[in-house]
Amino acid sequence: MDRQQLIVLAMGAARRAHHKFAVNPVARVDVFGALRQAGAYVFFRPLKSIYGAYLPTGDKVPALLINSNLPLSTQRFTAAHELGHVFLKHKTLSLETEIGFVPEERKGVDDDEIVAEAFGAFFLMPKPLVMNMIRELDLHVEQLRPRDVYLLGLRMGTSYQATVNQLQTLKLVKYAAAEKLRDLPPKEIKQELNDDETLGRHDVWVLDEQWNGKPIYPAPQDKIRIQLPEIPTSGYTWLLGEQPSGLQLLEDKYRDEEESIGGSRLHEFVALVEDNADDAKLILQKARPWEKAGIRTEFSIDIHPQEFRRTGPLDLPKLKLA
Repeated sequence: MDRQQLIVLAMGAARRAHHKFAVNPVARVDVFGALRQAGAYVFFRPLKSIYGAYLPTGDKVPALLINSNLPLSTQRFTAAHELGHVFLKHKTLSLETEIGFVPEERKGVDDDEIVAEAFGAFFLMPKPLVMNMIRELDLHVEQLRPRDVYLLGLRMGTSYQATVNQLQTLKLVKYAAAEKLRDLPPKEIKQELNDDETLGRHDVWVLDEQWNGKPIYPAPQDKIRIQLPEIPTSGYTWLLGEQPSGLQLLEDKYRDEEESIGGSRLHEFVALVEDNADDAKLILQKARPWEKAGIRTEFSIDIHPQEFRRTGPLDLPKLKLA
């Protein structure tokens, strides 16, 4: 098969996998849930030089290894890549030294790796999901900025690099535009979004009105920056109700207040996701503080913190009791 035929094969396999594992093609994909259903043995280990590994065992259940030193989004893509090997029943041992390449462009890679890479991309980022998220975030594909692609990736649970590559594969952005997006390192995008503070491998979720009512899936130690407009002369301001458990409020401030005279300003709430945080709902209310029944509108997000596995199996083995 030529390169394009391999990609078509992978796309079809990803669609079949969505059907088999009951994946909603317009919602964020639970790749670890799919791995559980696939029945593979999945282990997390801190590794230095590889992203993951696929160890076929003949007719027995295959084993997968995922590097726990990776950011969560890259762990998810590695998991989807390895799921491709499992789902397509590849026979050859695979050590993943590179993840996130553009399948139709990469040379010197065997067919199984091309198919697994394309499978991972289409499994996590099918076109209906990508288009749905672009609409929800009110983005325009012909005017995508690096920060837009980064936040789109957060919404889907994919890395910046993998998101750019899939936008190119889906022909939503042209090669030249994709190359320009790839030129900017994600750490610089995150630093700009986080007021020039570095975050390491953690992410920053910058949320505006388009995220109202939406779920988010941050990792522990991720930052959440909610930025909502208000008009000072109206008397209405955004107020945080009960602070969710597992969320540490760092700042409640106004951005560019000196420019808001006679106009609007951005009210920003900055929070940190703590380790072992549970699911929670964060609600902000736009109200006049002196009025008891003065709530004008609400903004809410459903927070679903993701587990950052350091070492061990995806699922603990069940003990057999005598």
